[in-house]
Amino acid sequence: MDYKKIQSIIAEKNKIFISSHINPDGDSLGSALAVYHYLTKLGKDCRIINHSPVPETYSFLNEDKIFHELDGDSSGFIKNADLGIILDIGDFYRLGDIAYIIEDHSIETVSIDHHPQSDNDFFTNTFIDLEACSVGEILYSYFCDIDKTTIDKDIILGLYIAVLTDTGSFRHSNTTEMSHKIAVDAINLELDIAKIYQKIYESSSVSRIKLLGNVIQNLNFDCNGQLAWFAINEDMVKEVNGSNQDFDGFADFFRSIKGVEVSMMLYDLKGKVRLSFRSKGKYKVSEIAKKMGGGGHPFAAAALVEGEFSQVKSNVLNMLSTYINKYDENNIS
Repeated sequence: MDYKKIQSIIAEKNKIFISSHINPDGDSLGSALAVYHYLTKLGKDCRIINHSPVPETYSFLNEDKIFHELDGDSSGFIKNADLGIILDIGDFYRLGDIAYIIEDHSIETVSIDHHPQSDNDFFTNTFIDLEACSVGEILYSYFCDIDKTTIDKDIILGLYIAVLTDTGSFRHSNTTEMSHKIAVDAINLELDIAKIYQKIYESSSVSRIKLLGNVIQNLNFDCNGQLAWFAINEDMVKEVNGSNQDFDGFADFFRSIKGVEVSMMLYDLKGKVRLSFRSKGKYKVSEIAKKMGGGGHPFAAAALVEGEFSQVKSNVLNMLSTYINKYDENNIS
């Protein structure tokens, strides 16, 4: 990756916004935090602006109110910006309404990502490393290449959260040597990694636990127990006085069941269905996600499908079971 090119683009700009995908996660938020503190050090006028609010799980990152949800004021900042640094997005339109502001005002963009390019790669400059576990890892390599002394406690906090969350706490197959180097630097810079873990993974709301219990009671298994899938709708969330953030990570949780190779969530949006796939590594769920109009990594992918829930459910289950059964038939030892 041409880190010097990224550095030169940033050097020429003064007013910069940082953004990521709708419903941001640990990688996108942590990476944005790191870039924000980096740009601030350079004396840039910068803001983090997302289509969606910061999820409650990551609210501790926004104690200084540096994350902004798109509104009239932040929209004005974007329109007058010299550059947009876009993080962790495989598809331009996952920026939400920010994408249309960029298009309407022909704003130059730099996309830094670890997802495959989609057909909607409308960024001015694109920098992708498919081997990186997270955008946080790419940014760490960038800082090390230009000047590692740039990395201070504020920046390493963002990088560490990005890597921690996108590797499943260093458990998934995408965990790299670089991931652990970032963790070592975080410890050396006296980051309280135990406290960070608690805030992200050990602060579940009562509504989340109630919703998880309801989902467990209706969990489905197919393909001789290799596929676990579950459905969620707005009524289930309202029943526990919850929010859409409450079921984040459920697909990862059910993938941990012994014998399960693939976990899938179907979220009924009444006219659309949000699909989330997770695999332990035997089956490449991104292939199914792509057929459903989505994408992602081989073992973690998603799609948003238009159509009635029953029909989408039938289609995706048929695709998954056919794929799994065909794979098993062709790989009989």
